[in-house]
Amino acid sequence: MAVVVACALVTTGLVVWRELFAPSVAAASAVQKPVIVTQWRDDLSKGVRLGAADAPIQIIEFADFECPFCANFHKDLKALGTRYPNKVALTFVHFPLPMHRFAEPAARVAECAGEQGRFEAMHDLLFEQQDKFGLKPWGEFATEAGVTDNAGFEACIKRTDPILRITEGRALGNQLDVQGTPTVVINGWKLGRPPTPDELDHMVKAILAGKSPVGST
Repeated sequence: MAVVVACALVTTGLVVWRELFAPSVAAASAVQKPVIVTQWRDDLSKGVRLGAADAPIQIIEFADFECPFCANFHKDLKALGTRYPNKVALTFVHFPLPMHRFAEPAARVAECAGEQGRFEAMHDLLFEQQDKFGLKPWGEFATEAGVTDNAGFEACIKRTDPILRITEGRALGNQLDVQGTPTVVINGWKLGRPPTPDELDHMVKAILAGKSPVGST
């Protein structure tokens, strides 16, 4: 299977290097091993939960709205939710990468939409229309996402003060040694690379069967 280079941030510099590949050709030295995040339930408060708080599958995703591999993984997560209705919840954590011009503005756009209860709609739209960043006004995104107070939205996106959830997301990512986007934590297990759709499915089935998601694929 071809090696695909994805968006990533290395703490010693801005380097795009994360690889998404089948396990059979993975180089062990290139991928972090899965580790347990002991305080992962507390970390849920640093993001936006999309799904039920009592869903048995809780996925935390560190993501960047401009990262194309996050957009691809978004499709995988939507498909997973369709296959397992009411079983999967996603907590989206902002981790905008500095090399992406529109990542931080898009994160603010999502939060401003969220002030009007339209975070999830904007979250989906931003990933679906990444190719329109810089070409399409944020206000048009807002209208399509169902934002009704356009004046309030425009005032929100023009503010320059930090947004707490974006700041906390980046800080949490750095604390957990997040080195690229998307980075996934599933029921407390921080994975070394984004799982494939088949791996995601195996993990969900393992958790529903009372087993660990790691080592079940």
